[in-house]
Amino acid sequence: MYRNILCLALGLIIGIQVTDIFEFFQLTQAGLGSTVMTRIAEEATPQLPPEEELARRLYNETRVLCMVLTMPKNHVTKASKVKRTWGRRCNKLIFISSQEDKELGAIDVGIPEDRANLYSKVRAGMKYVYQNFVEDYDWFLKADDDTFVIMENLRLLLYPYDPEAAVYFGHRFRSTFPQGYMSGGAGYVMSRDALRRLNLFALNNTRFCPPNQSSEDKGIGFCLQNVGVVAGESRDEKGRDRFWPLSPDSMLPTFPNNTWLPKVTYFKPVKETGSSSGISFHYVKSHEFDRYEYLLYRLRVFGVPAAPRSLPPRLEPRQLQEQLQAWSEEKSNNPNPVLWVSSIQPG
Repeated sequence: MYRNILCLALGLIIGIQVTDIFEFFQLTQAGLGSTVMTRIAEEATPQLPPEEELARRLYNETRVLCMVLTMPKNHVTKASKVKRTWGRRCNKLIFISSQEDKELGAIDVGIPEDRANLYSKVRAGMKYVYQNFVEDYDWFLKADDDTFVIMENLRLLLYPYDPEAAVYFGHRFRSTFPQGYMSGGAGYVMSRDALRRLNLFALNNTRFCPPNQSSEDKGIGFCLQNVGVVAGESRDEKGRDRFWPLSPDSMLPTFPNNTWLPKVTYFKPVKETGSSSGISFHYVKSHEFDRYEYLLYRLRVFGVPAAPRSLPPRLEPRQLQEQLQAWSEEKSNNPNPVLWVSSIQPG
């Protein structure tokens, strides 16, 4: 009897131990399988680099020289704010003025300060940039000292295009010549080849590029058209403007139909104006530079992370030529009555 009880007890103990061992191996195998499957899934899913990494890559691959128009009285106010905020994200920043300022980085181009001399001042600035920097950078941005530019978004727009293509971008206005021109206040950016053509074939030819023009941006646009530089498409996929010739106060929340802008913009305005890939805005007051710097580069909304993304593909030579041809054939579809530049407000 005792023998039977002892055998029964030993059998129960052995059975419990075997069950524990079996369950242990099951859990271990499940865990290992889950880990292996997780690792395989992670390896199979391409991990996109964060936007900060892409922005650093763009900084090195899409090099932009920024040429900012200013004047001596603005050196310590607006111009210094440009240098401290968005200007420090340019690959090269220079100020075009009538007085040299080495601390600021201002060049005296020898043109007296007067609104009537803006066209001559820009011509002189373009000549200086060409003579000193044309081979060192890919794109050349002209802006005013009351313009704010989001350089990362500008580089993202430019990345697909070869800087040796004859093209420039900005907010496009209608004019008496077919292609129109880009707003000077919103800023416009030209390729290396566009800058080269402007200097080699336009600025020294009075027929292609008359020396006296009442409007800086219109005059440069006329010169560029006459030497084969194409006005590129700067709007986003929904037709919203990326370059704003007015301030955010005027451009938001909808297109400002109660201003002069609807009568001069090249394309039919769309009601919504808040492009998520906006590039520039104009009429920035001195105290607003720090405000925009904070809102754009320091403020982060909890729970709203940036979605992973990749850079757009670069256009092949044939694709680029087809795109330039299509842009060169575009016609204005703005149904509003035309307001010519002589009637436009300063800026």
